Amino acid sequence: MQNQSEKRNKLTEAVQLCAVHSERMRFAWEKVKNHFPLDKEKYKQLKPEELSFMDQLIFRFSKLQDSMGGKLFPAILENLGEDIRELPFIDRLAKLEKLNVIRSTDEWMALRETRNIVTHEYPIVTDEIIEGLNLLGQHQQLMLDILEQVKDFVKNRFELPE
Repeated sequence: MQNQSEKRNKLTEAVQLCAVHSERMRFAWEKVKNHFPLDKEKYKQLKPEELSFMDQLIFRFSKLQDSMGGKLFPAILENLGEDIRELPFIDRLAKLEKLNVIRSTDEWMALRETRNIVTHEYPIVTDEIIEGLNLLGQHQQLMLDILEQVKDFVKNRFELPE
């Protein structure tokens, strides 16, 4: 059983980890946003450094979502005194929505679906990859908005420094 100090440290570390991923995702987005929306021809015209920023965008989007879902959300619920050990992820999301930590379980699930599409490795560019990247282009800001809402909740509720 963790004491309150350990729970608080876990929460602080989760917030800091998410901040790193979000900062790097924002940087990558700034480097490629002018190419969106993508189509196959635009994608094929991307220079190697632009492709590397696309990869970074995908990677950081995925890492941010994993960190929020796997570390930040559980740490928030644990600091609120919730017993989540046996709780399925969808029920954790519903609890977070009910507590106004996140706006919508459905939004989060849409982000997860986007993540699943863009993290698959395909040897050739397909319509599905282009569609997934375009969703990522739309959803990266939604992810950042959710993170800001969560950080505001954490800051106000637990009086953690930013």
